[in-house]
Amino acid sequence: MKVLVDGAAGFLGRHVVASLSARGVAVRATDAAPPETEVERDRRDLRLDPLADLFDGITHVVHVAGLFDLSAPREALAAANVALTRRMARAAALAGVERFVHVSSASVYGRPARSPVREDAPLRPGNRYERSKAAGERALTELALPWVVLRPSGIYGPHGRYGLAAAIAAMALGKERGTYRALRSEARMSHVHVEDVAEAAVHLLGAEGAVHRAFNVAGRPIGWGLLMEHLERCVGVDALAPVRLSRGAARALALVAPLTASRTRRTNEALARRWRELCDARGLVPALAPRIDPSAYAYWSADHVYAADALLETGFRLRHPDPREGLRETVGWYRAHRWLP
Repeated sequence: MKVLVDGAAGFLGRHVVASLSARGVAVRATDAAPPETEVERDRRDLRLDPLADLFDGITHVVHVAGLFDLSAPREALAAANVALTRRMARAAALAGVERFVHVSSASVYGRPARSPVREDAPLRPGNRYERSKAAGERALTELALPWVVLRPSGIYGPHGRYGLAAAIAAMALGKERGTYRALRSEARMSHVHVEDVAEAAVHLLGAEGAVHRAFNVAGRPIGWGLLMEHLERCVGVDALAPVRLSRGAARALALVAPLTASRTRRTNEALARRWRELCDARGLVPALAPRIDPSAYAYWSADHVYAADALLETGFRLRHPDPREGLRETVGWYRAHRWLP
């Protein structure tokens, strides 16, 4: 086996490379691969440069490269999550690879009609990001290719810079300034440790009966309110008069969010400026950034709980099933690497 991993320098990609390297599997990594791994590195532009020789000797692919940004323009999301997926899959099909594991997202289900969501549920993507990931999956089905789709729920863990990482940074900034105010939601969501997603992708490279199937990967669900309270304890911040949102109120916020986009942008610019000042004052690595993402309100308005039974039936087991334990370790990692004060 020789595995091509694209997006190898990213949050998930670096963990996929590390997992393969730990198993002694030969890896060719695009992007700037993690420096602690001994792999072949290829720096070409996957969007424009020829790809045929990139697949020389490659037997398997883990396609990680893409764009995770709920507020990114439609064109950027289509280029990264649809066009690039189609281009890599076509090159893999021509090269005759044995398996192509595509990292998609559980967000392709959109607002769930029922919970927990299983892989046979209809795809009902809502925002631009969700639609781009669903279109990327459809691009695979157009090809004679032994593909497998992995649908992770919200990913967190070491090296993470988005999602819960932004909330953790906001808590740390509020702690320093004494201004942290929290929102609480009664909705529940599944989160998953980045190491478990990487291990699942590697596992599916050889799992029997996995071809032409999609697999959710998710940890135990937890309410947003309980999750935020747990993170606040990990960071050591006390919330000032937390505001509790009903599902209906969260839904209303999601609907009006586009009307306040300019105000949100100014707020995020101010948060980024204050965070840079904190990093300079405390000698921190400016890797994180607190920010408000109005698209996240939709995840507070309904349960986003995903069943991972299909993956477990292949023999896979999560190393970090409880997100509370994994998040405590993640905050510790951020501090040890000077990403948090």
